[in-house]
Amino acid sequence: MNIVIASDLHGSIKYTRMLFKKVDEYNAKKVLLLGDLYYNGARNLPPEEYSPRDMVELLNSYADRIIAVKGNCDTEVDQMVSNFVISENSTVFIFDKQITLTHGHHFNFDNLPVNPGDIFIQGHTHKSVLEYKDNTLLVNPGSVSIPKDGHHSYMVMNEEGIKLFDLLDDSLLKEIKF
Repeated sequence: MNIVIASDLHGSIKYTRMLFKKVDEYNAKKVLLLGDLYYNGARNLPPEEYSPRDMVELLNSYADRIIAVKGNCDTEVDQMVSNFVISENSTVFIFDKQITLTHGHHFNFDNLPVNPGDIFIQGHTHKSVLEYKDNTLLVNPGSVSIPKDGHHSYMVMNEEGIKLFDLLDDSLLKEIKF
């Protein structure tokens, strides 16, 4: 079973369409979205093909597969138009692992919660991370639409591990096996 992990879509219908094409190609059963879904925020220039309204339609068409957490650019209105829950933080159990999901503007790699689980996944920084700290796997898929590390990126998780991919050319950037 494949699970796609992405963050910081920031309203770019162009890159989000590309992401969900990958969701379909991998036949992903779940999509973990780590916040900043529809809006770009005051610090960012609008990404290519910025269209929050089209984003709502696209994400709602995958609502049964989405597990989402709220980012610092997300608002109460976002929940009103979304057919999936946008939680502050979330804990899920997948592949016999406790996974904590958060955006990263409150809890993050430098401020872990008391029990971060086996895998702690955050977004927010627009920079990808895939590394162990003590017994916890720290994961950040980077940003789909406004990368700050040179790669429009996303991750795929399955029973074997997690892989980080470049969204534009499908190159494998990093991999950790469980």
